[in-house]
Amino acid sequence: MEMENNKAIARLFRQIAALQQEEGVAFKPAAYRRAAQTIEDLLQDISTYPREIKELKKLPGIGEATAEKIIEYLKTGEMQTLVKLLNKRGGISGELMDIEGLGAKRVRQIQDALGIKTTAELVEAARAGKLRGLPRFSELMEKKILEYALRVDERTKRYPRAEIEDDVEALLGALKQVKGVRRASVAGSYRRQAETVGDIDVLVVTDEPQKVSEAVSKLSIVRDVVAHGDKKISFNLRNGIRVDIRFVREDQWGSALLYFTGNKEHNIAMRKVAIQKGWKLNEYGLFEKEKVIASKSEEEIYQALGIPFHEPQERTARLKVDKNLDMPF
Repeated sequence: MEMENNKAIARLFRQIAALQQEEGVAFKPAAYRRAAQTIEDLLQDISTYPREIKELKKLPGIGEATAEKIIEYLKTGEMQTLVKLLNKRGGISGELMDIEGLGAKRVRQIQDALGIKTTAELVEAARAGKLRGLPRFSELMEKKILEYALRVDERTKRYPRAEIEDDVEALLGALKQVKGVRRASVAGSYRRQAETVGDIDVLVVTDEPQKVSEAVSKLSIVRDVVAHGDKKISFNLRNGIRVDIRFVREDQWGSALLYFTGNKEHNIAMRKVAIQKGWKLNEYGLFEKEKVIASKSEEEIYQALGIPFHEPQERTARLKVDKNLDMPF
């Protein structure tokens, strides 16, 4: 499964943040959540990056402590900081903390009252109506917890493209009707016409991201909003597939669309061509030092690099490059 390390590390960082926040630790929870978002948004698996603190710290939101834990996880499959926090909080279940809508306090309450430690046990208890009788719980809350618990597996599920096309097109149509949306397009593996899709990446150009984010969260096609703000909104569609909408600038549309369409090997290959020319290519544009060479459209980026335009479904590690470029593709 693609990005498995990224998903796992982001999940563990969020668990650390939740436990630290419960203990009243200042600043650190926010830092771990920022780091989790950075790792989750990476186009390639974190294991492909150099396992050096100084290199990982170049990623936005990654500091000394989070870089150390990334390396620790890649080496051992664990983060001792989280292990100690879980043990300190009475052996609280990390599996239950991975369920959306459950914080550390509610997890411990469920665990202590009902002896539940796994998602399967939680689903069984919720279906039997055992949660609604707990203090500060209700029948409605029990229903939501059951829904979230059942969706844990959906996060790693891949959907046949044919099954989700109608929903994706309906989403795009709804987005384009939202006031303030100037441009919208699907990116990621869906745009590359992959046979199966794990989630949907959408780019939106707007001058009012916060207002658009709020409006999108109220669309009938949106089932559950995980988070929304002025840079990104994440939610599920009715069929359960996760959607991440990123708000981008009009003048960076091309570079953002190229970056988030991928695939990762294609982007790496293009970055190598840029490096050979003494340039830098990322989601914000193609640069010569601080000067923007191209960013407004994918076509102008390919042209500037001397690479024939590749349709999204053609974007793999192998590039068709100018014959005068000595590139190993």
